[in-house]
Amino acid sequence: MSRKLLAAIAMFLSAASTWAQSPAPVTTPTDTPAVVGGDATRNNSRSMGRPFPGRRPGIQTQLIEHKRLQEMQTTLASMHALLKEMREKAAARNSKDPVAKDNLQMWELMLAHLDQQLEQLRVATVARDDFDARRAALYNQASEKAAKEAREAQAAAAAAAGQTPSAPSTAAGPKPNPPKE
Repeated sequence: MSRKLLAAIAMFLSAASTWAQSPAPVTTPTDTPAVVGGDATRNNSRSMGRPFPGRRPGIQTQLIEHKRLQEMQTTLASMHALLKEMREKAAARNSKDPVAKDNLQMWELMLAHLDQQLEQLRVATVARDDFDARRAALYNQASEKAAKEAREAQAAAAAAAGQTPSAPSTAAGPKPNPPKE
């Protein structure tokens, strides 16, 4: 009976410690659906939720990603400096201590892995910036094309009504909301 009780207590404590160490679910304002073209009180066909609610739109995301990249670079630079100091101290002592050698080797492997992760993050950030720039250019191109077609339709309608077409105006119709960057 005591073994069963000890096993039950051990399972309970391990489950409780695992539950206590897990992060709490975070609810952010970005989890609420965004409204495109109108306010949140209007229920129209143009309001829709974002397809990726965990991601903040625009420049704020880019700034956060660049800040994270810069913080990782500075952290790695300080870790490389620390590793250099550790090597110098080990060389100055001329110690044959296997624990010190293993510690240095562990640091070298860890920093090599973190350098690889930093390079992957840098490549991903550059690719994301390029993707966002191309997306913004496509939105602008589509907006210009829609405005041109609206001006042409307005001129054709005026010509069909027998009126002389007025000078094309830039306010021919409502412009779509440009992507927030």
